[in-house]
Amino acid sequence: MMKNSSSGVLFLLSITVGVAMMGLGIIWPLVPVYAVELGAGGFLVGVIIASFNVSRALFSSFTGGISDRWGRKIFIVFGLFIYAIISIFYIFPESAETLIIIRLFHGLASLFVVPIAMALAADIAPARKLGVYMGTLNMAAMVGLGFGPAAGGIIRDYFGINAAFYSMGALAFLTCLLVMIFIPPDDRYYGNTKKNKPYSVKKILSNKTILGIFIMRFFMASGQGAVYTFLPILAIQLFLSSTQVGIILTMNIFFIAFLQRPCGRLADRINPKYLVITGTFASGVTVFGMPFVDGFILILLLNILMGIANGISSPGGLVITGRLGRTMGMASIMSLNDAAWSMGMIVSPILSGIILDTFGLSYVFIIGSLLILMGGIIVTIFLWRYDHKS
Repeated sequence: MMKNSSSGVLFLLSITVGVAMMGLGIIWPLVPVYAVELGAGGFLVGVIIASFNVSRALFSSFTGGISDRWGRKIFIVFGLFIYAIISIFYIFPESAETLIIIRLFHGLASLFVVPIAMALAADIAPARKLGVYMGTLNMAAMVGLGFGPAAGGIIRDYFGINAAFYSMGALAFLTCLLVMIFIPPDDRYYGNTKKNKPYSVKKILSNKTILGIFIMRFFMASGQGAVYTFLPILAIQLFLSSTQVGIILTMNIFFIAFLQRPCGRLADRINPKYLVITGTFASGVTVFGMPFVDGFILILLLNILMGIANGISSPGGLVITGRLGRTMGMASIMSLNDAAWSMGMIVSPILSGIILDTFGLSYVFIIGSLLILMGGIIVTIFLWRYDHKS
């Protein structure tokens, strides 16, 4: 019965995505430190982190397009299974450079999970509940990702870093089984969306609204990547433990997560552009303050404020793209949206690594803040005349 209703499918999909993202979150703050332990400098750390997103940026439009033509469930199952296999390979590298190859394949596998799951959630959402559905699934993803860093820090401190990689693999495999067993066949839930031919990338980006969201997400990722990549390095200078770093990142993500559903509901009722613009500017301001504070509590507070800002902006962007995706191709537009973030995450760690080696760690966060604020200016210009009722 649960499997035969859109709300039931959303519930099951949220559980599977949440568990999968917890596994990814476990190794999230550990990879930069692991790379340093293998001998990587700032630039190589940036390349290793960026490599995860290189494959995402290169293949996102392809995976979104084939999902719009061939369905959702089979690709989610495939991605989770590859996740589980790749997790094992993290324990083998004897040099930091080997991590680049592993991260490339890991990023490719990830394209078949969250963007396709987001498309499925949008497919089954009732017309006036798109924000609630998208916000609910994004909340599940963020909650899982938020638990991950704290769990990863504890696992590393008490059981070693290899145990963290095994944990990620086990969670991915468990989630793969959950999708296979409990998520129903695609054809029962697509309605008319599966019959529509998806737009080309060029045609999608010719839409001013989508282009504005795309550029904003690129700049947001370019700036926020500085925090997510180099906060563990900043923590070392502040003599914080891996567990404390995990708690900081967990709280950041949790506040994003807990605001997804209420802000998604709000985005269904008002023009979602206001959430996008407000949250983007607020995020840039909080990142600017991070290199100027000292101690666990103040860093934690700024990450909480950053999480609140992102929790406000994210549902608005999802609602805007979700509405347009019903005619342009849902997985195509979600994957392209994901590609913008991935491209920013490619630029961010490499640029931040160069800044770290040249100017010092503080400038990584300062320039990251300026990039986010630039995204806020751009999205304000592009969405200025956006009418959510048209």
